[in-house]
Amino acid sequence: MELEGQVALVTGAAQGIGEAIALALASAGADVVINDVNEERAKATAVRVRELGRRALPWVADVSRGDAVAAMMGATVRDFGHLDILVNNAGIGQRMMAEDISETDWRRVIDVNLTGVFLCSRAAIQLMKPRRRGHIVNVASIAGKRISIHGAAHYTAAKAGVIALTRHLAYELGPHGIRVNAICPGETATPLIEQIGDPVVLESTRRLIPLGRSATPKDQADAVLMLLSDRARYVTGVALDVDGGMLLGWMDNETYEQRRRRDPRADATS
Repeated sequence: MELEGQVALVTGAAQGIGEAIALALASAGADVVINDVNEERAKATAVRVRELGRRALPWVADVSRGDAVAAMMGATVRDFGHLDILVNNAGIGQRMMAEDISETDWRRVIDVNLTGVFLCSRAAIQLMKPRRRGHIVNVASIAGKRISIHGAAHYTAAKAGVIALTRHLAYELGPHGIRVNAICPGETATPLIEQIGDPVVLESTRRLIPLGRSATPKDQADAVLMLLSDRARYVTGVALDVDGGMLLGWMDNETYEQRRRRDPRADATS
């Protein structure tokens, strides 16, 4: 198995893309630290990892807090001895127009989606640098390259920041044997999208995907595995679109606000 003997930490790993990544890493031979704020779900994912024959450590931590991240990294070293792979997946989102975003809303999305990536990466670097090896993969979004189709300016800003941070860290850490890349998921069937997704926008957007369907969490996990593999040994600083070609045709000239006015279902929660 390609990742045999390696230790991975995946944030936001209790469901959706994060869970799929944790299971994919375990299937490839890695032991996995499963971070989430939902203890019950994190433990459930840990059970599935162990069923694959790998060690698992469920760990509840808010990645936007430096002290919580430090404790999580300490537990990783205590239980596994080192860290080879960090996947920054934890993220939250809200569907609202820019003028409706409060300072609290803004800070919370930025704190989890961007600051959390920085804090976890900073802590992981301290473990990886002395060994002159390591991989960091950040889960960004195609929203960071264009815009969010769900009227979420803070989410768009955070994911654009993740892409920029990925490139900067790749430049700094390359000389130390650490590769840093990102995936940019397009429309993916996850609990977050089901929670915040505008059903009208989702319906119309899916018709714009050249491959004809939304991604599955496994599609995103397979992309992460590809970036972690030895076949990608000369790849760093990349923000890989995993969107079924969505950016090629996305999007029409109708804005979220125009869609909302045209069809009141755009304000309905799914």
